[in-house]
Amino acid sequence: MLSWSGVEQGVKVDLGAIREANSGVDVQFANELLEFATAATELDEKSLDAKREKLVRAAGTAFTVDAAAVVANFEMMTRLADSSGASMPDELAAQRLSAAKAMGVDQVVSRRYPQTLPSSGTTRSVK
Repeated sequence: MLSWSGVEQGVKVDLGAIREANSGVDVQFANELLEFATAATELDEKSLDAKREKLVRAAGTAFTVDAAAVVANFEMMTRLADSSGASMPDELAAQRLSAAKAMGVDQVVSRRYPQTLPSSGTTRSVK
């Protein structure tokens, strides 16, 4: 979505630079935001509570509510796509894989499904 938004707005988005919170890209509260987003994808409620509180302290309640809404929106879109059996056209999947590799999320493993990692060909699953 970020790369598409950049294209629509005429802004060059360097996904590789965004991947590293301390890579010189000035994203206020980047570390706290990344920790919160990561915790939101895991099954550890205590960790999520702690990371959310850390983000509230650093960025404020309104910012944290917006971040949580973005996480919820992505979760909703994923569930809708999964439940409808929607499939992504091969060309679009190839484009998304390029963006995923730039962000490092091609190494993320689904909690629900074992997955073959595109870059390694190995299969991993989360316990």
